[in-house]
Amino acid sequence: MRELKDKKAVVVGLGRSGEAAARLLASRGAKVVVLDLKGEEELRPQMQALEALGIEVRPGGHHKEALKGADLLVLSPGVDPSLPLWQEARRQGTEVMGELELAARSISEPIIAVTGTNGKTTTTHLIGHLLREARRRVFVGGNIGSPVAEYLLGGERADFVVLEVSSFQLETISTFRPWVAVLLNVGEDHLDRHRSFGDYLRAKARIFENQAPEDWAVLNLDDPPVRGLLEASQIPSSTLPFSKEPLDRREGAFLQGEDALLRLGGIEERVSLRPFPLRGEHNVENALAALLVGRLCGLEPQEMEGALGSFRPLPHRLEFVGEVKGVTFWNDSKATNPSATLRALEAMEGPVVLIAGGRNKGLDLGPLRRAARKKVRAVVALGEAGPEVERAFQGLAPVMRAQGMEEAVRLAFENSSPGEAVLLSPACASFDMFRDYRERGKAFRSAVERLRDGG
Repeated sequence: MRELKDKKAVVVGLGRSGEAAARLLASRGAKVVVLDLKGEEELRPQMQALEALGIEVRPGGHHKEALKGADLLVLSPGVDPSLPLWQEARRQGTEVMGELELAARSISEPIIAVTGTNGKTTTTHLIGHLLREARRRVFVGGNIGSPVAEYLLGGERADFVVLEVSSFQLETISTFRPWVAVLLNVGEDHLDRHRSFGDYLRAKARIFENQAPEDWAVLNLDDPPVRGLLEASQIPSSTLPFSKEPLDRREGAFLQGEDALLRLGGIEERVSLRPFPLRGEHNVENALAALLVGRLCGLEPQEMEGALGSFRPLPHRLEFVGEVKGVTFWNDSKATNPSATLRALEAMEGPVVLIAGGRNKGLDLGPLRRAARKKVRAVVALGEAGPEVERAFQGLAPVMRAQGMEEAVRLAFENSSPGEAVLLSPACASFDMFRDYRERGKAFRSAVERLRDGG
């Protein structure tokens, strides 16, 4: 990180990453101003804590006058960097970046960065789990859990820094260079922020742009947009593909029966996936990526195989909730785009009553139709996108409307039979009815528990 003492830094957005960025900047001697759209009443506890560190907090808007004389502008991931106010700051000579870029400039340990439309949280946690089980010191954070700046503020050093990174974070990098960059898949998502799918794909691909030949790119050969990047030779680092199909003579990882075959340095090694508890072909892909990364980090196949068996599914990601009178209930609230919902449906073994809807992110829900013929017996449409969900399944499956999660679970149960499953996999964001996907998933679990208890 460049010398920050006595420099003026403006942080926009007081979420977890913005707060961590402000604290890091202040610890390096910068004069820090934080801007946030929320009002003073809502921000008071954070304001008091930050002001005690000498950080000025200005609530209630993005105050243009606060940018005057700023040397550095740090945008939170939820802040669109293309807005005119930030573009003007750039023209005035202010350096603009995100918290990921800010913190990564001071990290000397190997960085493993994972991105993709779906599966990046599971894969990031799985990589961290493999490393911890092998007695490596590891920090896991980024777009999940702890912001990257908290690693620097914490003081303890790790052998590897494992980060989930989003397209929003990658929009504001300039020097960010992971030693290993993982791209799992790219499907339509966040088109309410990115102007087109092409823009979204380019944002994801930025994870590779500062890599060198001695770095590694781990890519999903089965995903057409990712394969297109690989075939176009747009990646400057050494590439390691993974696939559910044989790789011929190429190095990487592929599936053979119930085993993962890892081919590195001319040596082929086998890791059984039988102990891995997560269901679905998409989680096989996640495991292949994580095993490749683990091998690059020096882990032995046998220790990774043992660690696979002790990994547990993360909440709200195809999470088994319970069974009521022979009907199983699954919480996949994290599925906030159609491709994630399709993957969840593919992982289900029998007929499904699907609960879908919420706030659409500018995405076409039409692709969900192809799952209806195979798996979806009925649909409960929820939230703002209810009419779009109805149109997606029109003529293919019965669709019912629900006003809230309690009603959605009840309707789904009443229209299911023993041996079938009720799946919450919304294909939409949660912000029309819930604070986030976690609150939505908890509401689903609570509704199932009340149903089970006869309430």
